[in-house]
Amino acid sequence: MGIIALSTNSIYAQISYGGEPYSFSNKLEMPQAISPNPSELMLNKGDNNKNCNALEFGRFLNLNISLNNDLWQKISTAKGKTIYRLRVQSKGALAVGAYFSDFFIPKGAELFIFSPDHQQLIGSFNSLNNPASGLFATEYILGDQLLIEYIEPANVKGQGHFIVKEILHAYRAIGSVINKSGFGSSDVCEVNVNCPEGSGKNKQRDAVLRLNIKIGSSAYWCTGSLINNTSEDRTPYVITADHCGKNSSSVDQNQWVFYFNYQSDDCDDPNIEPEHQTMTGCSLIAASSNTGSLGSDFYLVMLNQTVPEDYRPYFLGWNRDGLGSDVGYTIHHPQGDIKKISTYTNPLSDATYNGGIYNGFWEVAWSETETNHGVTEPGSSGSPIFDEQGYLIGTLTGGAASCSALTANDYYGKFIMHWDQNGSEDNQKLAPWLDPLNTGVDKMSGIYLGVDEEKILSGKLFQAIPNPVSSSLILYFDRNNTEYLVSISDLSGKIITEFKQEGLGPKTIQLEGLQKGIYIIKVMTESKTQISKFLKL
Repeated sequence: MGIIALSTNSIYAQISYGGEPYSFSNKLEMPQAISPNPSELMLNKGDNNKNCNALEFGRFLNLNISLNNDLWQKISTAKGKTIYRLRVQSKGALAVGAYFSDFFIPKGAELFIFSPDHQQLIGSFNSLNNPASGLFATEYILGDQLLIEYIEPANVKGQGHFIVKEILHAYRAIGSVINKSGFGSSDVCEVNVNCPEGSGKNKQRDAVLRLNIKIGSSAYWCTGSLINNTSEDRTPYVITADHCGKNSSSVDQNQWVFYFNYQSDDCDDPNIEPEHQTMTGCSLIAASSNTGSLGSDFYLVMLNQTVPEDYRPYFLGWNRDGLGSDVGYTIHHPQGDIKKISTYTNPLSDATYNGGIYNGFWEVAWSETETNHGVTEPGSSGSPIFDEQGYLIGTLTGGAASCSALTANDYYGKFIMHWDQNGSEDNQKLAPWLDPLNTGVDKMSGIYLGVDEEKILSGKLFQAIPNPVSSSLILYFDRNNTEYLVSISDLSGKIITEFKQEGLGPKTIQLEGLQKGIYIIKVMTESKTQISKFLKL
């Protein structure tokens, strides 16, 4: 019958290719820990306010360990593979991350990063991850230690190379390693995005990203959004605030980490960190500071890779008519926390803020809602503010709103000013990038990368796309449930595979090893069952 493979989304999931390290199934001696020089860790913390400040949460410590360094534990297996293992510890860190240069993985080799207790695993990374810049980074491992394991087959022996250039030492805005939590840093008044306040706003939610921004020796949290353009070609543009990315070099930008779907599945705070996905690297396209001043405070980058469809990415629509809105909301990552939503029910007003463009900002005061009284915090910078129809009309620059100042004002750089009011050059405005067809439209609708789940589900428990299918089948699930039992069988009733699906994300199933024919998918929840067929070509 053949074998089908499930492309699983682990809690710590970058664009990666599954599997597990050699050491997970083979007992190996723990390598001696290597530590970066702690004297490089400056004791003073960066600013913790959102008035034109990104939230610094970590520092980068130099390591500079190449694959040829004797510090690696090297093991040769009976099948001719060479296993390289390195354990890094940065004492006192809440989390640690590995940042690479000269990064090249030959075909057939694999790289993993994991915690000493094997509870957190990132990878595998392989030849498909090789960046043109040679610069690579992954999301962090909670706690003060991580292990790097590189597995190189005999037929490519000596071809792989990389340098563990720096270690991220996170010192705040990170949760507890005890419950594997990387969230929970925001204040108590914040409202999770899947509370009632977020009803009907799934598309806007799916566009908002947490940004781990590298600027020199510091790491920062900000918020950004995928944004659509008039050609609707899904160019992976992300918009955030200029003050988040200003002074980040092209080298730094190649090691920014973008978090997708970092949110609670429902209104309650989860007990463990929610499933999410990440991507690494971008390049600067345009910014208001290219004029030499704050301007309207926008920063547009393009991701180094296209976004995988199973990340469920939505590219925001926008409105540049400059009329503001009487009611609306923002979706953001305060303190680098899981995604939150804050609501305004009074009209936006024109404002000048912190030396920026005259009347170039929306002034907003947040309102109490059904669940609580959401505001913004450090880490929310760059988040989108939406009008009543869900169009992006600005990005967060700063303000005084907080859980201890619920009615204080915040300020969002106006999208209409971002468009073409910061300067005449292409790298000073959004217009040439978001309207490449030169249509002159004031409003642009958003679009999903793949399918609009709300349309394809239409009351169904799940939908399988495409059908017929030749290689990869994607299952989309009704978001009113968070746990499903899934089975796939042939027409005789023989089960080919079955698994439990937890969380809201789509599931990709690779079918290359399955024979041609008709198959049956059965999906069950506690109260509902749906059965569908698909044709394997």
